Amino acid sequence: MRRLITAGCLIVSLALLVTALGFAKTAEDSWDNLKQLRAGQRIQVVDMDWRSLKGKFVRLSDDAISLETKGGEVTLERGRVFRVSAHGGGRAKNASVGAAAGAAGGLALGLLAFFLYSGEMDHEAAKAALATAAVWSGIGAGVGAAFPGWHTVYRAKRPSKKER
Repeated sequence: MRRLITAGCLIVSLALLVTALGFAKTAEDSWDNLKQLRAGQRIQVVDMDWRSLKGKFVRLSDDAISLETKGGEVTLERGRVFRVSAHGGGRAKNASVGAAAGAAGGLALGLLAFFLYSGEMDHEAAKAALATAAVWSGIGAGVGAAFPGWHTVYRAKRPSKKER
């Protein structure tokens, strides 16, 4: 039974490792990252005063970014832009988070259910808990992948209050 519990812990650990790798940071502080945006793509721009604008990407220059909001076209100077996020993508990260959460929750639920049912932890309970973890990991991955999120394309270094 120890081998099965160890295997369960290994499965959950691997799922958490994959999740951590999905959160690995890339260099987001390059204005050139914004060149990957397509005209009409949904974006969110947060300025240095933490005001958020959502709309469709219009154009980019070396000095500014423009987006079409419900109120019309808005252009923000590069120095005023704190973060730009694009809608879409992120499915792999969402799937790995869902898989890890599903595996951990499934393992815990499986162990608890079979312990309560049989009153003891035996070989069969551990196997059933691992099967439950595998099923819930798959469900979590599917749910996570079904929802594209926002991903950060550009993030400026926030200046101190003295610099503003």
